[in-house]
Amino acid sequence: VAPTDAGPFDDAVSKLRDVGDPKKWINLNGLWEWEPAAENDPAPFGKTLKSSILVPFPVESCLSGVAPNSSDAIVMRMWYRLTFDAPPAVMDTVLGGLLTLNFGSVDWNTTVYLNGNLLGNHVGGYDGFQFTLSPAALKSQGNELIVNVYDPSDTGAQPNGKQRISAISKPGGDTYTPTSGIWQTVWLEAVPSTFIESLKINQASMEAVSVTAMTNSPTPVHFTVKDPSGTIVSTVTIPSGVSVSMNIPNAQTWGPDTPTLYTLEVSISGGGDVVTSYFGLREFLLAGSPTGKRPLLNGKFAFAAGFLDQSYFPDGLYTAPTDEALAYDIEVLESFGLNMIRLHQKVNPERWYYHADKNGVLVFQDAVQKYGGASNATIPFFVADMTAMIDGRGNHPCIVQFETFNEGDCWEVFKTPPHDVAGIVALARKTDLNSRLIDTDSGGGANNLHIGDVNDIHTYPWPGDPQPSDTQYAMVGEFGGIGAFQEGHMWTPDGCHTYLHVDTASEEASTYVQMAAKIEAMADHVSASVYTQTTDLENECDGFLNYDRTSKFSDADTKAIKAANLKIRAVVDALNTK
Repeated sequence: VAPTDAGPFDDAVSKLRDVGDPKKWINLNGLWEWEPAAENDPAPFGKTLKSSILVPFPVESCLSGVAPNSSDAIVMRMWYRLTFDAPPAVMDTVLGGLLTLNFGSVDWNTTVYLNGNLLGNHVGGYDGFQFTLSPAALKSQGNELIVNVYDPSDTGAQPNGKQRISAISKPGGDTYTPTSGIWQTVWLEAVPSTFIESLKINQASMEAVSVTAMTNSPTPVHFTVKDPSGTIVSTVTIPSGVSVSMNIPNAQTWGPDTPTLYTLEVSISGGGDVVTSYFGLREFLLAGSPTGKRPLLNGKFAFAAGFLDQSYFPDGLYTAPTDEALAYDIEVLESFGLNMIRLHQKVNPERWYYHADKNGVLVFQDAVQKYGGASNATIPFFVADMTAMIDGRGNHPCIVQFETFNEGDCWEVFKTPPHDVAGIVALARKTDLNSRLIDTDSGGGANNLHIGDVNDIHTYPWPGDPQPSDTQYAMVGEFGGIGAFQEGHMWTPDGCHTYLHVDTASEEASTYVQMAAKIEAMADHVSASVYTQTTDLENECDGFLNYDRTSKFSDADTKAIKAANLKIRAVVDALNTK
């Protein structure tokens, strides 16, 4: 990855405004100055920092250029500094308007300064944030952007997913190298004085979409919907901040077989701001069946067969090195006959969800957990992260279900209303506009409370047999973990481990086919299964793909796996003809 190509893709894909237009948009990814900081250090205005870092790659990744070589060398406090000139075209555009400075995500506690002025602070490692600036905040030459980050990783109270500092020196188990600092795109954008701040899209329907546009000051907003051919099919003008339902004539639904996306153009009346988004009409609802509750996708029973995906990359960790790499983990599902990803303990850049939307992949989205060591101090951070996740990724049709908790990671500290387990489930429902299903606790003790929409069990290596009820569908939330270790593809030589070791990739494939046959036999009452996992991850070597994304399997083995998964899905498809 060349410094000039770092993160050459936009994070704000659900609300595009002239991305790449040199008159309006400045990508700030690339080489920044960087150095460790101490608590209460003054901001290093006008000072050259000691090292260079490639943004947007997290500090601990090899692509950052400053990765620590041991756990003892971890940096929890750090400074970033970037000096840049603003192109004349941008300076001309911003006159009479405003600027927004945008961060896709920074892990974890971030303070930002521009040209000596404090812009603000943001706490959270998985959601984006933005500062709105006057034109006077930007100079034509010699701008200085300074960012301070504090990230205690797994030593802090905040949800940090599978990050573990000790994994730098001692990789192993099911936790991995931490990912501190800026890890998604940073950009400046020129906007009109009255501009569209955010969109809310409710697409949980097969015939209409509900939309709301928030602006920085009240104004009429015009919505235009275009079908995939570019034909206008619906328009409406309403005040900003007001929700409106738009009927879509001859509507085409979104799903794995037909991932139809409609274009949504949003403009401020009178020639002001214009943004472009999209949506996919779809329903994912619980319905009765002879064997208990099952999910209906667009009015038909469907089986969700997927991977557990933790979305780590060997060179960029949390950050994919290229857009092609980001998309690949989604596109590969089709070759294995799968239609779903459970995104585990991570919230991805919006671009990842765009690829899932485009490819018709169902996403079961985890809330990021405090994986061990949760306390009462974790609760407000968890609540903020979960609601930001639902708000920030809620416009994507691919997401059809949220997992509020995972196993025993942290749910047991949620004891007191309104932030007991039932309260967290209720908060997720209230925050989500799209009526998604809620999995209370994937494979953990809170699943036994039976207060969500899913009876979700984890069993390794062989899939267990969960039962549906009058209120919940049955899901094998994790199983598998079969591993054939491949020389030349290991994170550390001879360091691999897994739930079920086999000698060859062909044996891994045949064992999976046997597991799939067991799920097929249960598919009359089980509605979803999640295999661990898409790729090897550091020393956990149970992926269908190696950590470097090469496949472990021959073409014949891949076809056998695909056929086994399609047979599972066919059992449930057949229910629609009865």
